[in-house]
Amino acid sequence: MILTSAYAHELPRYGLDVSLTNYSVAYCTGLLLARRVLKTIEMDKEYEGNVEATGEDFSIEPTDSKRPFHALLDVGLIRTTTGNRVFGALKGGLDGGVDISYSDKRFAGFKKEDK
Repeated sequence: MILTSAYAHELPRYGLDVSLTNYSVAYCTGLLLARRVLKTIEMDKEYEGNVEATGEDFSIEPTDSKRPFHALLDVGLIRTTTGNRVFGALKGGLDGGVDISYSDKRFAGFKKEDK
């Protein structure tokens, strides 16, 4: 079992000096957490994550040597409404290189008509 944490109040160390309570900060926190987890298990070089921010759906593909680290999102008691910050953290974890099961219906900006 791996225990790693990341908090929004750590982000000013990395140059993010804005309000620490919005969707973008949740994304950055999820990204930071994913990179820490992969560094802890020494898979950070093999699974770099999404290196180019295009806004497209990104998922981890297994390589020949190791399977990607798989995690489950536990939201606890918060309401899982579309656009909630917890889904920003989920997207950050996905783009950071961690394999997390999800449905993109809850990300901010999702419209049923456009899908």
